[in-house]
Amino acid sequence: MGDFAKITNAKFEEGYIRFSWGTGESLRIYEISEEALRQVFSAHDDTGSGLLDAFEKGREQIIRAAEESRNTPTDGIIELGSGDFEVNNDMTPP
Repeated sequence: MGDFAKITNAKFEEGYIRFSWGTGESLRIYEISEEALRQVFSAHDDTGSGLLDAFEKGREQIIRAAEESRNTPTDGIIELGSGDFEVNNDMTPP
């Protein structure tokens, strides 16, 4: 597990990575989909290690998306998908 995953307490769940971002009252829980990790950050497979590697690679964009969606009204988890990120145009289809 990389530094970003440790800082955010990122955990692999089937089909997504769940992580936290913020401090105090602004702490939020997020989920980023496997689809986004594959499309945007070129996850090489859908295993926990593959998705966490892509999560590490996308650190800057993930932080930006988390900050931008922080005030989204929700009763729980904020879901992040491909539309929340700039798509990697260099990615080749799996």
